[in-house]
Amino acid sequence: MAPRAPFQSLFYDLFDAIVPPRCPGCGRRGAPVCGPCAATLAPAPVVAPPPPVTWWAACFAYEGVARELVARAKYRNERRFLVLVARELARAIEAAPSSIDLVTWAPASTARIRAQGVDHGELLARTVARLTGRKVAPTLHRGSGSAQTGLDAAARRRGPHLRAIGRVAGASVLVVDDVATTGGTLAAAARALRAAGAASVLAATIARTPRPAGAPKRSAYTPATPAGTRAPSSMGSRWTSSSSASM
Repeated sequence: MAPRAPFQSLFYDLFDAIVPPRCPGCGRRGAPVCGPCAATLAPAPVVAPPPPVTWWAACFAYEGVARELVARAKYRNERRFLVLVARELARAIEAAPSSIDLVTWAPASTARIRAQGVDHGELLARTVARLTGRKVAPTLHRGSGSAQTGLDAAARRRGPHLRAIGRVAGASVLVVDDVATTGGTLAAAARALRAAGAASVLAATIARTPRPAGAPKRSAYTPATPAGTRAPSSMGSRWTSSSSASM
């Protein structure tokens, strides 16, 4: 499938701007995420960042409404939801323990970009950078290979083959991604960037996959510390306005 032409992307953006959004949880029109569904969003399980990543923020547990949010932004090209989650990421990185010089992303596989017509990781990183007033640039090249989705645990932990491009020496780099399961992609990105001289690599993802109850230790899920309580009620108030998704 050929990448989408620019006029097609413009059409999707205009459609998002004109047609009232439908809540990804219950389907109700009028708000990007209705109050009751926003209240069900669970915070991401807290885990140590995969070395050599020095700090890692994730907004939600990858389940329920959060899973559907990612699906609509990533697989259905509904840009309003991408902007929503980018704003949550922008808030999350305010807690970063060090300054961030550059925002970047781990490129999707060639097959994924061909199928979707766009690299949603790039769109997400560029939106986060714009919202936070930080520099953004492509710093990683992805070698041939399949997408991480569907791979076994060992392959996912190894991550894709990435190499650094551009100049990152001495910089503190933030890698933005949509969902992390094992952290393999984040770790692979950090290894490549550190090898190119980056001073530190931080990470931010929309969601992290919680480890299912009873999952075997050799599964793709890393052990997590307690997930904590539901997302703060203030989150619902941020998302229940139909104007909150505007660029």
